[in-house]
Amino acid sequence: MKRIVKKVVLLSVAILCCGAVVLGGAWCSAQRDSSPCTEVHIVVQDSMERQWVDANELENYLRRHHVYPSGLTMEQIDCHAIEQCLLGHEMVREVECYKSPFGHVCVDVTQRIPMLSVVTNDGCYYVDSDRRVMPVRKQIDVDVPVFRGAVSQRAATEEYFDFVSWLCDNRYWKSRIHDIHVSNPKSLVLKQEGHDAKILLGALDGYADKLNKLQKLYTKGFDEIGYPECREYDLRFEGQVISRK
Repeated sequence: MKRIVKKVVLLSVAILCCGAVVLGGAWCSAQRDSSPCTEVHIVVQDSMERQWVDANELENYLRRHHVYPSGLTMEQIDCHAIEQCLLGHEMVREVECYKSPFGHVCVDVTQRIPMLSVVTNDGCYYVDSDRRVMPVRKQIDVDVPVFRGAVSQRAATEEYFDFVSWLCDNRYWKSRIHDIHVSNPKSLVLKQEGHDAKILLGALDGYADKLNKLQKLYTKGFDEIGYPECREYDLRFEGQVISRK
């Protein structure tokens, strides 16, 4: 009988302890959620590579849109709303917002990456790594290939983007082609870094084969006879590289 009573007492104590733990955890959670936001940390993760925005600009952007979390309780703060707001900023690519202990809200931001620049009579813009048009900020100079002339936005985000991606992956041409003039879709002229000679590419079709042939001429043919003084290299005719003085 005594053993039964003892077991009942021990079981009751265990239940009471568990209940106390649950209630205590719920009370702590309630206290934590109702505590005020004491600090907001906005970090631009890739600020060493590019300087489109800084933490102050993003803070002001959140304030203008009335979602800056300072002064709210942790329970009132909507991290998803903060993320969606910052994704509307013209220079922001990715955002992650989360709450940390002691009333801190952390916002990690990644900037958009320009791949190419377009200059037309109607204005200037960049195309980013997600094939989206992004505005130019005059105070920042970006070293990317520039397309000038009759460039449509569709072409810039499609075939010209593909061409620049190929250039970026090509060890030889990556740092050589910096300026592309477009008279029409079938007439592209490339300017080379450190070379006066222009490259008449013609239509973009088969650009890899055309430039690979010119590369072989540069690296094999001219190594033996020296570089001639040419004003242009014509790649518009299939299988040929025509140099003109």
